[in-house]
Amino acid sequence: MRNEIKFKGSYEQLRKIINSQSAQRTFPNRTINSLYFDTASLNDYHDSEEGTVPRKKIRVRWYGTSRFEGVATGTLETKKTLSNHREKTSVSIKGITQEEILSLVNNLRGEKLIPVVVVTYQRQYFQNKKHHRFTLDSKIVYSNISRTFKYLNRTFDYTNILELKINTNVDSSIAMNGYADLQTRFSKYCEAVKRFRN
Repeated sequence: MRNEIKFKGSYEQLRKIINSQSAQRTFPNRTINSLYFDTASLNDYHDSEEGTVPRKKIRVRWYGTSRFEGVATGTLETKKTLSNHREKTSVSIKGITQEEILSLVNNLRGEKLIPVVVVTYQRQYFQNKKHHRFTLDSKIVYSNISRTFKYLNRTFDYTNILELKINTNVDSSIAMNGYADLQTRFSKYCEAVKRFRN
């Protein structure tokens, strides 16, 4: 179980937080793609916007610059947010079709879901000597997607997001030391939905 604390700011501000924690790069930069599913009424989106707990999200994630082209290889992830921590489960998928993805998603959730948006961004990885992990996301692109997985429109977000991932038994005040004004509840999925709903 872990806590995820997010910060929103300029690239320089967020790198300052990383440097203040003496965190070093742990993994090469890479492009992340997340295809999000929701109900036709966008129940997960509304739960997230309202801060409802527990709340959940489900997505297919893959890496690299390729678009989703009907057959997925990556991971199917479910995220559950509780009052004091988050839980995530991942299932590897390889070469499964759109129909198989929908069947798997619907079975996991026990309700009918549809593809909603794809979020693509660049991620950098860091860790300090206390094993606190940081990810820095930038160059975010939101793509609207049809129920048949067709890309429709896209829009760019120049927001930078730093996420600190720490175990629930760790004092999270380390993240507040001088940076509380940058803390945010930023959700890439919710931001994507807002862009296309408006």
